[in-house]
Amino acid sequence: MRHPSFLLLLLASCFVWGKLHAQRCSDNRPPFRGYSFLNPYLVGPQIPGSQLFVDIEELEEYYQQQGSPQIKGNVDEWHERFCEIPAVRDIAALVYQTTKDDLRELRSAIRNPSNPLGYLMRENSFATYLKRNECTETVDYLIYAKNCERYVTRLDPWERPQTMYREMDALIERGLDEFEQTKSHYIRLRYVYQIIRLAHYSRQYERVLKLHKRLLRKTDNDPSIIEDWIEGHRAGALMALGQRVEASYIFSRLFDRCPSKQTAYYHSFDIRTDQEWADCLALCRTPEEKATLYVIRANFPDSRLLVELENIYENDPSSPYLHLLLVREVRRLERDLLGLSFNNNRRQNKFYYGVPSSDAGRRVVDLQTFVTQVLKEGVIEDKALWRSMQGYLAMLAGNFYDARKSFEAARQLRMPRLLEEQLDAFELALYINTLEDIDKETENKLARLQRTNDVYKRLPDFEDFLRDKLTELYQQTDQEGKAFLMQYPFDYLKPNIKPKMVEELLRLCRLEEPSEMEAGFIADGDSTVLQQLLNMKASYLMKQYKFEAALETLKRMDRVDWDNFGQYNPFVDWENERVHQPLPSDVLTYNKGEFLEALLDKEYQAKAGTGNVGVLNFQIGLALYNITYFGQAWQVQDFYRSGASLRTAYLRDGDNVVPHPVYPYGNAEHFDCSRARLFFERARLATDSLELGAQATFWAAKCERNEYYVNRWRPGAQQTFENFELLVENYRNTDYYQRILEECLYFRAYASQ
Repeated sequence: MRHPSFLLLLLASCFVWGKLHAQRCSDNRPPFRGYSFLNPYLVGPQIPGSQLFVDIEELEEYYQQQGSPQIKGNVDEWHERFCEIPAVRDIAALVYQTTKDDLRELRSAIRNPSNPLGYLMRENSFATYLKRNECTETVDYLIYAKNCERYVTRLDPWERPQTMYREMDALIERGLDEFEQTKSHYIRLRYVYQIIRLAHYSRQYERVLKLHKRLLRKTDNDPSIIEDWIEGHRAGALMALGQRVEASYIFSRLFDRCPSKQTAYYHSFDIRTDQEWADCLALCRTPEEKATLYVIRANFPDSRLLVELENIYENDPSSPYLHLLLVREVRRLERDLLGLSFNNNRRQNKFYYGVPSSDAGRRVVDLQTFVTQVLKEGVIEDKALWRSMQGYLAMLAGNFYDARKSFEAARQLRMPRLLEEQLDAFELALYINTLEDIDKETENKLARLQRTNDVYKRLPDFEDFLRDKLTELYQQTDQEGKAFLMQYPFDYLKPNIKPKMVEELLRLCRLEEPSEMEAGFIADGDSTVLQQLLNMKASYLMKQYKFEAALETLKRMDRVDWDNFGQYNPFVDWENERVHQPLPSDVLTYNKGEFLEALLDKEYQAKAGTGNVGVLNFQIGLALYNITYFGQAWQVQDFYRSGASLRTAYLRDGDNVVPHPVYPYGNAEHFDCSRARLFFERARLATDSLELGAQATFWAAKCERNEYYVNRWRPGAQQTFENFELLVENYRNTDYYQRILEECLYFRAYASQ
């Protein structure tokens, strides 16, 4: 049975759309990422109370457009009672938007025909109707209701309760006088409502029951929602007096027949024990009344929905709530199970939302059994809906053959257009879900589907659904490049280049007749991504110090296209190490291919001894340093650099790959200065120039320092100063030494020890 704190729990779980919206505004969790192909309007938003049972976001706008059901019900009844002559909007304006002074002015105009109506009243068809027909009793009632308003809507927290209760008592007495003097039984009924409501809010619960018994005997009117509103206050008084079972039974009846205040009556229902539930069931006079109790219990936080569905079906198979609760549970199972094997957000969904729930498999099988039983017995009217849901449940359970057979059977039944569109969506979801192989023919078919299928274009979740399914198929067939591009833009490959993917996409670029989907993967405007792939491959090879292979890769594009990938000069000697600084205008620049040619030429000359070996080795060392993370020409072999990459937390795994919130493989940084240091040391050893020796030693010291920065996280790591020591011992008398002594704070601190 329901826990006493049920109402608080229910509000917290946001079954009412307004509460749900408020939760979303304050929820810090990432959004749930799943798929849904259920049309929200299958639940029938016009079914009273549907917003209580189905928390579907798409229905919120519908409920918002409907406005307050209580206000709407009240205005509609005024409209009906006045022969539908005054406009509905004018009735609403007069009842809810006027002041007491406005209404007194109207009463004065009715009693004294020479008094004209004010401008606003002259434009109001309800006001003119009341004046024309001299409906003084109606206006007197509206004035009385306006006087009651402040006591039954929002009480002043600073007002003393006893003072308020005295004022409410006075209004009750005044209302009783007006009641006795009023001839219209409909207006008398409305006085009864205001009087009993005042007694209820002033906590005079016994008096509510007495007034109810006394006053309703003196009214003789056609059926009215006001009678239900009065009955709701009687039930509230019984509840306050401890008569929960009788009160809850009354609330269940009002829930069933009074849409205008159904939400309030649902929340007022309060059964706490099994015995109370049994007693409440015993009060029911018909199976339909029992079914309503099961409908209400179906929304309890700890309810067993299938049990309630079976109880509702047994007592009232025509209940609209069977349809509504079925759709609600299918929606929840869809959230749990649809695309579970390939949803790339399933771990996040499980961590933050507990989806899929541990009992989802059992629930889907049990619900399938119930739906099959209902269809077999043939009692329900909307067989097409139930047959369609039978197929969708089979699909969610992974039984694709049964799903297809149920959809085929549903097609043979008459159904509204809305359900036809729903079945179209189910069948398309089944087709995508059952894809097992991916070849050129299938890719072309899916590409056409994306362009032309109205169902696919109408339901936005199909894009994610198909993308994630194809990602799974591509991964299973070792097509990692395609799988990656199903999820991410092409540029997201660049921060951490995967050579296997690059080779796969290069093969696509070489195809004479790629599929439509493959053509989309490699498209780059009117051309393809071939040149970008070659540039990426060259960059990857450069990081492996395979400079000849990198140059050969670039030669697979026209030489004139090398300029498309930037201009650099890694041979520039800047001691200040600003990685984002423009080159001087008078400095010679190279594109990547030209740089590789120059680098390889210098390396050849250094090995052959055909030039100044010390200078050549120093220039090679400069170039290799400047294209690392620490150099001003890092873009020669890298595509993304972050100043945060040297944080200790990112270095501890030793792979030099920095996590990134956008790039799925992170950002691979090139921290390695060991090759540059080798050439600086060769330059020092090969030169007779003390100035060049000092310069090469200082740059080697930079490499030494960077090596410590990158490895400082290792246990026992200590910074060494071998090259600083060489500078002090061997090059103290050089001009270069004096310059760096002034410009480099690190070296000055070391040299001054």
